[in-house]
Amino acid sequence: MKDLNLLYTFEALWRDHSVSIAAQNLGVTQAAVSSSLKRMRQDYGDKLFALVGRRMEPTPFCVQIAPRLLESLALVRDASSQMISFDPQPCRKTFTIRMRDVGEVVCLPPMLAELFAAAPKTRVHTVGGTMDETLNGLSTGRIDLAVGFMPTLQTDIHRSTVFTQHYVCAMRSDHPLAAHPLTLEQFSTQEHLLVEAGGSGHQILERALIDTGGRDCIKVRIPQYLSAPHLLLGSNMVWTVPSALGQTLARFFPLVIHPLPLEIPPFEIDLYWHDRFHRDPENKWFRELVGRVLRSQQSEWQ
Repeated sequence: MKDLNLLYTFEALWRDHSVSIAAQNLGVTQAAVSSSLKRMRQDYGDKLFALVGRRMEPTPFCVQIAPRLLESLALVRDASSQMISFDPQPCRKTFTIRMRDVGEVVCLPPMLAELFAAAPKTRVHTVGGTMDETLNGLSTGRIDLAVGFMPTLQTDIHRSTVFTQHYVCAMRSDHPLAAHPLTLEQFSTQEHLLVEAGGSGHQILERALIDTGGRDCIKVRIPQYLSAPHLLLGSNMVWTVPSALGQTLARFFPLVIHPLPLEIPPFEIDLYWHDRFHRDPENKWFRELVGRVLRSQQSEWQ
């Protein structure tokens, strides 16, 4: 097997007899398991696992090679258990994080406080980029961790949910509707500000706004988040915004945050890292620190 990481997928399929259960136990998507299985089939020229009823059953060839592959994986695990542990105190690494401007405002401050307390000699570099650039950066190690809502980021990617977000409505504090809870009728007649952030799932939000207020309800469209409060202060527009960002910005701008009188599904903010670095002690320590910090902030961002 050319890629030793495929051994973990092979073991999971051998044990679980299910692509979905294997994906769940590995902490990856079903698409990632299917992709790995396709690569193994190409390497061996055999289906290896075939769907029989609702179970993925091994082929005779798979049964023949399984003992050697599972033994190889045991040797890999034994070597991994002997890896040098990571000491953050002397670490001088620059950790690179893929996040949007919203993440830099909401997530980065508590992350940096915890990181620099534990590893004072480290540095941090944040980057943006498309999904393809993000995937390439994670796979090559140029990006250590991605933070955000990136449901299309799948191939050989692990993910871990750190908190859940819902939408709220933001407006300037002296807006004519600021003093009272917003009704659906009032909401539907307002002019709206929309942030069209690539990969953020804003299409769902846009469709909900149009269905409620009509195609002409969106007054201004912008590609990034941080100009939004400035635009609200000089207008009567309202902004449907993730709760964490709305609550954070309201501490620095004269904004009022109202519950959204509209049913829009919540969404998860995840950490993403590549399978290639899943067992790297440095990467593991960093993502566990980031995950712990962001999970602890959940109650403040409701």
